[in-house]
Amino acid sequence: MKIAITGGASAGHVVPALAVAGQLRDRGAELVFLGREHTIEHDYAQRAGIPFRHVPSAGLRRHRSAGNLLMPFTVARGILAAYTALRREKPDALFSKGSYVSVPVGIGAALARIPVVIHESDHSLGLANKILGRLATTICLSVPASGRTPRWMRNKTQVTGLPLRADLAHARPGILRERLGVPAGKPVLLIFCGSSGSQRVNTAVRTQLDALLERYSVLHVVGKGNLDSQLSGRPGYWQLEYLHDDMPHALALADLVIGRAGATTLAELAALELPAVLVPLPASVSRGDQLDNARAYAAQRPERCRVVADEQLTEPGTLVQACAALSAVPRGGQGSGPRPEAAAERIAGLVLRAAERRR
Repeated sequence: MKIAITGGASAGHVVPALAVAGQLRDRGAELVFLGREHTIEHDYAQRAGIPFRHVPSAGLRRHRSAGNLLMPFTVARGILAAYTALRREKPDALFSKGSYVSVPVGIGAALARIPVVIHESDHSLGLANKILGRLATTICLSVPASGRTPRWMRNKTQVTGLPLRADLAHARPGILRERLGVPAGKPVLLIFCGSSGSQRVNTAVRTQLDALLERYSVLHVVGKGNLDSQLSGRPGYWQLEYLHDDMPHALALADLVIGRAGATTLAELAALELPAVLVPLPASVSRGDQLDNARAYAAQRPERCRVVADEQLTEPGTLVQACAALSAVPRGGQGSGPRPEAAAERIAGLVLRAAERRR
């Protein structure tokens, strides 16, 4: 049996897609990944040893841009490329993790009469999943849909949870501590804001770094191209462009996290019961999903979470104060939260069921 995988643009889409891919591979499925060349999905698929096929795609920009005028033509080219690749690869089903990368692939699969299973991380369907949802045979949700479910969704929706990387359960924090030289006896603060980082969070952290270093050893994942040479070698401060295979080790090493409020990040924090300061992306640069995510997460875990609005980052000491409010909160033990593999296992089963129905 052969399964196609798609989704990309950020680690929040690619990492869960590969968690499902790993479960499918463990059950004997052959895999192929469809996405954009020389991107995060291409990099991750290569690291996972999954054959990759290039499909052009473009997202809608949430501000006035000439690029929006060209987007329909890029998507049309992507649909043709996806249809051609899928006809050649002959997968039995497609699993789509969302983002604009998935749209031409999902439409190409529908045209090729390949069953499509999609997954939504957030409390409501994003634009890509709204488009593909009507073409999908199954819609997997991380949490029950907020508000009234449209009639066309009701008979094909499954609440599966959000697929997490399986290696969360097997992290070895001592490896990263020894490699970086992080001393024992001082709490570790891990700061990360997705695969590309966040200039606003980076600036706020560096502005407040002296106060943070008084209490914490600080591991700061800044995003590609965002290293600050003036801070290289600063005692107690480690800045890294990105963490690939070391991310589970970093999460296991951390006592506290500062990060955005993407659904994948929150699911990993919940699985590890890590106290967190969340800085959700504002509605001005997103559809507002992180604001909803952060509110819901903080309401469920008021003792383990503080939310700082993005516009508050310029206020002196904001992050320091939020961290201090959580300083007495211990992290949970590994394995004390939901089992990381559970959602990926459920979704893999649904994908294989869709594939078997086609045969």
